[in-house]
Amino acid sequence: MFEKNLRYGTLLDYYGAMLPERQRDALEFYYNDDLSLSEIAEEMGISRQGVRDAIKRGEAELASLESALGIYKTQTQLKSESEKIVSELCDIASRLSGDDSERLLDIAEQIKKAAEN
Repeated sequence: MFEKNLRYGTLLDYYGAMLPERQRDALEFYYNDDLSLSEIAEEMGISRQGVRDAIKRGEAELASLESALGIYKTQTQLKSESEKIVSELCDIASRLSGDDSERLLDIAEQIKKAAEN
């Protein structure tokens, strides 16, 4: 059985522009549009096996790019660390009152928004 590793959908967002068009298209149909291999084959005018091969090659290329560049890993780590910082700021703010508490909550919100981008 050919199972989806949804991590590749995220890697496609980061590195998709670096893939050959055929691989990128197959991966986008598969991960973003949730089409079956048969549906993709019909859309692309190739065999089901050709789709599977394009997806497998594309996944290998995405994994290789992530291994070399590490953008997904770095982004995931930054998001995790920012969540810890936001949590700590909110905890401190809960023990304060007035303007100091509001200011810390504002800073926490700014960090949260920055981490989402």
